[in-house]
Amino acid sequence: MPQTDEYVLTGGRVLLPDGRLEPGTVHVRAGLIAGVGPVDGAGPGVERIDLDGRIVAPGFVDTHVHGGLGHNVMSADEPALRAIGRRLRVAGVTSFVATTASVPFDRILHSVRGLAGLLGPTGAGGADLVGIHLEGPFLSPDFRGVHQREQLVEPEPERIGALLDAAGGALRVCTIAPELPHAESAVRRLAQAGVRVSVGHTAATFEQARAAIGWGARRATHLFNAMPPIHHRSPGPVPALLADASVYLEIVADGLHVAPELIAALAALPGVRDRLMLVSDGTDVSGLPDGDHHRWEGTPVRLTGGRAFTSSGGIAGSTSTLADGVRVLLAAGVPLPVALNAAARNPARSLGLTDRGAVVIGRRADLVVLDDEAAISLTIMHGQWELP
Repeated sequence: MPQTDEYVLTGGRVLLPDGRLEPGTVHVRAGLIAGVGPVDGAGPGVERIDLDGRIVAPGFVDTHVHGGLGHNVMSADEPALRAIGRRLRVAGVTSFVATTASVPFDRILHSVRGLAGLLGPTGAGGADLVGIHLEGPFLSPDFRGVHQREQLVEPEPERIGALLDAAGGALRVCTIAPELPHAESAVRRLAQAGVRVSVGHTAATFEQARAAIGWGARRATHLFNAMPPIHHRSPGPVPALLADASVYLEIVADGLHVAPELIAALAALPGVRDRLMLVSDGTDVSGLPDGDHHRWEGTPVRLTGGRAFTSSGGIAGSTSTLADGVRVLLAAGVPLPVALNAAARNPARSLGLTDRGAVVIGRRADLVVLDDEAAISLTIMHGQWELP
């Protein structure tokens, strides 16, 4: 571990913003990237760390995290966020968005207020909490997944106003089913406030999804999951979301939610690969041993082989990490730079985070060092090291 706030990562390969992996060095000083290039330009006396051929990439950005290790972000509890943030960072995540569930609306407001006061480093070296993703309660009853039907409500103007007031600018993403009453006014108001509206948990038709994009929606919540499948005579929302270059696309790449070969096919399309975003959708039971558990909102789940299922056998969120997702993509034949960009650059761009997400001079030194199989050696956040 470096003994100063200035050092050089040398002897490795660097993931450049254009997607190339090139031999080079990264110079870190005072928490920022001070130099990137084929030649070590740092002066004498600066500590050098030999990477032995490993890769330097941007730190991962997970825009859909519910919890982990028995903790849920909706507790808005600082020790819980610390435990979640530490687990994420060890897995290469340097920034994340705390994602809610569908519970009584007053509890949502309470959680949002609490989370808004916890933005920033999650303590003890944990990943940065950069905002809130409201997933529920503005969802389709028919595509609610594990969200409780009785907690689903319409995005009426007074509810949207209350959420924006409670968040105080911390609301980064809001999932809405665009076919719901009041959806148009809600999407327009949220987009105007700088919130990234995400189409998800929806029964929307192609036309309704395309209309939502016109209103200002710019994301898809776990594409393919909790929405109608594509049919050649009734295409549904997926083709509309894929076709629009302004829409970023969440993908849960745990080998269960979406077939890896389908993700690989999307990653091969030039107009789509730069919009694919790996998300963990990690729930509070992530990292717990196999067996019966209850999620924070009361949903009973069973962990089998590290995967979470409802009592009826349905998928109950994910327990994987973004590093797991990168490895799933690699096994499906996706080039490593494309997989790494889906874990770092693309989600950072989707949130408008211009100070991270790329190995570029002047950006935060939020970096991950890993090998060609995506085994992580260390995570660097604002220049500080964390060994896995």
